Amino acid sequence: MIASGELVGISARVLLLVVCAACCIQLRAQEHDNTVSFDIFLFNQEDVDHGEGIGGGNPVFSEEFVYGGARFAAKLKVSDVISLRPTFGVSSIDPGPAVDAPDTISNATWNLTNATTTSASATNFTISGIMDIRPKESDWTFSPGAYFAYQPTYVSRGLDFAASVELFKGNFTPTFSYNVRWDALTGGNLRAAGIWGGETGEIDEFGFDRSVHERTTHNFELGFTQILSPDWRLQATFQYTRQDGFLGGANEQVTLFSGDTPVLFSDEKLPSRRNRLQLNLRVRFSPAEHFSLGMDHSAYWDDWGVRSVAIQPNAEGTFGDSRARWRIWSRISYQQGTRYHRGHPQHVSRYQTDDPDLWTFNAKSGGLLLWFDMPETGDMQWILRISVNGVYRSDRIWGVGALIGSEFGW
Repeated sequence: MIASGELVGISARVLLLVVCAACCIQLRAQEHDNTVSFDIFLFNQEDVDHGEGIGGGNPVFSEEFVYGGARFAAKLKVSDVISLRPTFGVSSIDPGPAVDAPDTISNATWNLTNATTTSASATNFTISGIMDIRPKESDWTFSPGAYFAYQPTYVSRGLDFAASVELFKGNFTPTFSYNVRWDALTGGNLRAAGIWGGETGEIDEFGFDRSVHERTTHNFELGFTQILSPDWRLQATFQYTRQDGFLGGANEQVTLFSGDTPVLFSDEKLPSRRNRLQLNLRVRFSPAEHFSLGMDHSAYWDDWGVRSVAIQPNAEGTFGDSRARWRIWSRISYQQGTRYHRGHPQHVSRYQTDDPDLWTFNAKSGGLLLWFDMPETGDMQWILRISVNGVYRSDRIWGVGALIGSEFGW
């Protein structure tokens, strides 16, 4: 199900597939004092198994959506000490078709069965700004920042801070970052009252409760980059995330069964606290100029019982000319689902969910990124990038996406 107020969460998952690869190949552009980039992306997710009419993911609610948007980012050097990095994004999601609940579900109503379709249709706006401060003749960089995101059912406000230092002639760079997010979400429409978390306390035009739920997220990250030799590089990060407040979806339902027959909808209920740990490792080997091989590993644990591991081999090279580059990757992951999900629950439990992203599944994904140096104009360098990607999960949820973007540096 696409939870009301979860477009921001979807943004993170899709941008991980569509955008992050572009960041890995912009090494030459990052050498400029000033850069401006613009990306347009599109991602389509389906849950029908090869046209056979068998739905993937949740057995009652649709997991289909089309998600697209644009992102603007810049790095602007305003002095020898300070650089600014503003970003702005706009995205929109179009959920799957309205749901016809089985006739056997006694409390099925239009509101319950179509909450995820109506309230999740939304446009999301995000804006953030980071200031990089590097004192003269210092190896330290300090990066405070702020974040804001808005959609009709979800508002997020946040502060960010990061610090890094170059040691041993830049061969070893430890990093630290912290960010906090204050979120407000509702089953209806927050309108302007929800921007700063104000209570709305009424029913919206679709009949959904507009009561505001709040969530706080603290995220800490420690990491380092180690240049082992001219050919080898190692990067590692350890991340701890603590969430408190309303951690489910405002309109989410759990289907209860009698045997194999769905008979009742019940509200999703999840704990109001979640502790999450993640470890990421990246090894890169460059045996020749303009060519490298990499291997990324990640492991995840939380106190809801979710466990996951992933491995991502990748390669990067040129088409015989350093002005035309490619990057290809493949990712294999396995997730053990939360203990709060049950296959065919017969009764209401204290905590319960039907969210497929909290289930047990394995996934295979991959993609290709093409990156081209365009003809320079004076001191201006122009880069064009094109990316395609896809993912398939063992619960028959799958998706494909594409990105086209450009970056200017001077």
